[in-house]
Amino acid sequence: MAKQPRHAEPPTRGVHESLHELATRHIREMIVKSELGPGTRLHEQALSEALGISRTPVREAIRALAAEGLVEVLSNKGAVVREMTVDEVLDTFQVIGALDSLVGDLAVANMTPQDLADLEDMHDRMRSRFEAKDLFGYFKANQEIHRKLVAISGNATLQRQLQGLNAQVQPYRYSVNIDRESWERSVRDHEAIMDALRDRDPAALAKLLRQHLPAKSDVVRHAFASASALKRPRTVRRRSSSMMVGRE
Repeated sequence: MAKQPRHAEPPTRGVHESLHELATRHIREMIVKSELGPGTRLHEQALSEALGISRTPVREAIRALAAEGLVEVLSNKGAVVREMTVDEVLDTFQVIGALDSLVGDLAVANMTPQDLADLEDMHDRMRSRFEAKDLFGYFKANQEIHRKLVAISGNATLQRQLQGLNAQVQPYRYSVNIDRESWERSVRDHEAIMDALRDRDPAALAKLLRQHLPAKSDVVRHAFASASALKRPRTVRRRSSSMMVGRE
């Protein structure tokens, strides 16, 4: 039986989740958490053995992640985790902030009492993950809130644009909260966002959402400068019958 890479944890397959979806979700999480850092080569055989599945769903997952913008397929290296420059990340944060501002305007206009109740529940779950110091659990709950706000906006074009942009910068949205001060600031922002939603104040909500992500630019710059939040590129490599993680 093939061994798993040392960084990998046995994936749990969700109800009605296909092998392709399982592989996509698990590899995406590894990229977001920088277990597979920028520039890492993705070898189908190593990943298939790590996940305990065939190469076909892994190949499909890599294609899906390439479509999301998390992976690049290069002619001389094959599939690698996409590397973004600090300017690319900050420019994308700025655009997301501008689009999120529009989300705020539309969400307040369209929000039903049930929508607000759902957001309250999501916020409570996110807060509990913060108190438990569960960074990835917090990240997933946080993204759920933002997706809910976009859905409430009712604008399909806005939803498509934000989905594409957010997919590209998931690792960087996750890594900014490795810094505890930044994480606490994010929680305070979300408390203010909930207050604006409760007050049905579109101007306040739009302003908060516009500034929420770009305000983390200082943390992004520091992370790129110090490489403390992102690991150096690694290669998941097959050697004989065992699996290992190597650096190139």
